[in-house]
This record gives sequence, structure tokens and C-alpha cells, in this order.
Amino acid sequence: MLTRALVAAIAVLVVAGLWRLARWHWRPKLRLPDAPTVSRDEDGIRLSVVVRNEGAGRSRRCRARLIRAEREEGGAWLRIEAPVAPSAEPVPAKTGIPPDGTATLSVSRLLPPEPGRYRVEVAVINGEEVRASYVIDIEAADTPPSS
Repeated sequence: MLTRALVAAIAVLVVAGLWRLARWHWRPKLRLPDAPTVSRDEDGIRLSVVVRNEGAGRSRRCRARLIRAEREEGGAWLRIEAPVAPSAEPVPAKTGIPPDGTATLSVSRLLPPEPGRYRVEVAVINGEEVRASYVIDIEAADTPPSS
């Protein structure tokens, strides 16, 4: 009797381990680019990142968030408060990325339109979080942003 219970417990553990290994293999593996895309908006500077899914699984409900923004002033980095990007929907759009596919995600907050050097930390969230830090130089624009 003890042998059957022990064999059943081992079989359950083996099946659970194989299931976990399969879920680990078929998960999405997101990779962020070396540099974000910067575009000027009427409210500020908008960042976008092209996210690549290098995993075997489809990525669902991805969104990009600005974790931290800092501006260089006098050789030191000062933290700034980035305003929320105005949009028609209260929740940022969530995107799915197929295996070996890419998607462009807009970051949830804007940088101020003042010229300078900014250091930002961006996170792409898809059940787990992938972060990247970027240093961006914003130059003064003489012309208003185009629509």
C-alpha cells in the first residue's frame, strides 16, 4: 500500500515538474531596444519602444510604463515628475505580441518639452517586468509640433 502511494506521489511530482518546464519554455521573452523613439507632442515629449518577443509564447496585455525620469542640471541628475499622457482611454492600451514578432508601445507618461539631457527608466509589463534605462538629449524646437 505504501509503495502505491509513493509511486502515485512521485508521478504527480513528475507531471507537475514537466508542466512547469513546458510553461517556462513557452513563455514570452520580451527584449527592449537600445534606444527609444522620441516624438514631440503638444503636451510634451512622447517616448515609444519597439518591443520584440523572442520567446515561444504569445505575449498578452503588454504596456510600457515610465518608472523614473531625471534631468541633468549642473552635473547632477534631478528627479522630475512626468505628466500622464492625455489619451481617450483612462487605461493605457494593452497590446499582444506574437512569438518572434514586434510591437511599438507608447510609454504612459510624457517628458517635459524643455530642452536638456534626460535619464529615463522604462518598464514593459507582461505578467513579469523587463526594464531598460536610456539617456535622451532633447533639443530646443523653434517650430510647434506637427499634427
